[in-house]
Order: sequence, then C-alpha cells, then structure tokens
Amino acid sequence: MRRLALPFAAVTVLLVWGFGSSALPAMPIRLDIMVSSAVVLTAVGALVWGMLPLRALGRRLPLVALAALPFAVLFVWIGWVPAANVAKVVFAAALGIWIADELERVSWVVVVAAVSAAVDIVSVAVGPTKAILDKGPVVVGYFTVAVTWAGYTYAEAFTGLGVSDVIFFALYLAAAKRFGLRTGWSAAAMVASFLGTIAMAMWWTALPALPLLSAAFLAVNADLLYRSLRGRGESLPPV
Repeated sequence: MRRLALPFAAVTVLLVWGFGSSALPAMPIRLDIMVSSAVVLTAVGALVWGMLPLRALGRRLPLVALAALPFAVLFVWIGWVPAANVAKVVFAAALGIWIADELERVSWVVVVAAVSAAVDIVSVAVGPTKAILDKGPVVVGYFTVAVTWAGYTYAEAFTGLGVSDVIFFALYLAAAKRFGLRTGWSAAAMVASFLGTIAMAMWWTALPALPLLSAAFLAVNADLLYRSLRGRGESLPPV
C-alpha cells in the first residue's frame, strides 16, 4: 500500500488542480504560469517516480502504455483534460521505464541524452514538432500534457509539455535507478529544467524541453557517470 501512496497522491493533485484551478484567483500572468507549472510538473514527476516499481514487469511494460493510450485519446476527445493528463503520463512513463531497462550500458544513456537534445532542437525549429504546433490547439492537445493556469479554464490558457518530454523524463529517472545514479536529485533537477524551459519560453513562442532536461540529468550525475564509464572500461559508442 505504501507504494501506491505516492502515485495516488500525484494523480489526485493532477485531477484536483486540473478541474479546480479555474476557480482559483488569477495571479500576475508570469507568476501564474510558473506557480501552476510547478504544481502540475511536480505531480507529473511524482507520478513517474511512483511508477518506477513497474520495472518488475520487464518487457510487459508496453502493455501498460497500450492500456493507457485509448483513455488518453478518449479523454482529450471528450474534453476531460485533467484525466487525459493522467493517462498521458502513465503512457509516457511506462514507455520511458521500459526503454531504460532495454539500455544495456550506462554509456548508452549518455548518448541518448546528447542525441535526443539535438533532435529536439531541430524538431521544434523546423521538424515534426513545429508542424504539430502549427496545426493549432486541437492537434497539440493530443501530444501534450496541459498545465492549466490558476484563474483560467483550459480553453482560455494553458502551458503544454510534450508527451515525448515525459517519456525522456521517465527514461532518465529509470536509468538513474537502474545504474545506481542519483535518482532523487535527478528527479528534482529535471522538474526544475522543465520550469526553466517554461520560464525562458515566456519570451519565445516555443522552446524544446529536452536540451535542458538532458543537461540537468547529466549535470547531477556527471561524476558518477564518469566513474562508471571509467570503472567498466566503457567508451561512448559512435553516434
């Protein structure tokens, strides 16, 4: 039961905030965005953390993702955004944790961090992510976790975090757990990286989240990664 306490609390926060945030008094816009994002993204991080024991499912984990996916689509379609957020996070976390367990060496995690950051920059600038954003809120709603702001409904204003970003959050967190890295500090740093990206995005229309996410994960584990690579005699595979 103790294992269920954290994910249950995280789901509760996501649902209560999502359905009730519009009833709260609005704050100055930039403060509102940051406070709302801190509440929701901390809950997202807690839910992913609470799903880490599902590593025991091994290669059955994609079944959890497949089970969550239709609920995510259905809830977006009927407009239950907070419930859709929960389903999307469960989907993304299951995939990320499964991928992390398929990585055989810690060096692969470093390569994934570097490559994903570079690809995300290109995707947001000129690639698929930009194309999705150009399609507008309806399409974006299926690919993002929506952070509703205090004092506003989802239809009026929200901040979107890509489902793919949550997948990588889960991947790095599960990799930290698997390879003996700093799991707690990794989670905190990566949530902070999301908030940092959102803060910078106030001056731009959209920014990729993976570069700062990857940098945060590598930064808090840099010494352990170096020792692990050196101790195992590993070298980074060619990219």
